Amino acid sequence: MNTEKKLALLQYTYAAALAEAVNVYARVNVLNDIVASRKTRQVQAAPQLNSQLGVKTVEEVFARLSEIYGCANWSVEKTNDGYTAMATSCKLCALSKRMGGANPCNGWCLDPMFAMIAAVSGIDSIDMVVESTLMDNDCCRVHIPTPSQER
Repeated sequence: MNTEKKLALLQYTYAAALAEAVNVYARVNVLNDIVASRKTRQVQAAPQLNSQLGVKTVEEVFARLSEIYGCANWSVEKTNDGYTAMATSCKLCALSKRMGGANPCNGWCLDPMFAMIAAVSGIDSIDMVVESTLMDNDCCRVHIPTPSQER
């Protein structure tokens, strides 16, 4: 098996393991607590993760995570008031829906990305807006404001 196929298999296996865990957490009614706990740790870990991945811009957060995990097909557009990022497919969402429908978006995708974006840009994650996710709509769409638009 060539390296590309091995990487694709590992990415799929990782997404499947996460989807299974999220659905188990939901079944035993601890998903919200785990997401909250992960969010705190992700904020603490984001600066080091950015450094390890060589992330220096908002766009690079989406690009590096898409490249490494091969999960969502993020595209990022610079707008007059910040950035709009959109994904039209996500392995984690698709697998989670098939395994029971628990939502992995915040704890395993959006919160980590928002923590990384905040660490690299100074934009407060509370100002980042999730407009839609693939769990409920046909795309995942988030808006990240420019720092001058912060509260």
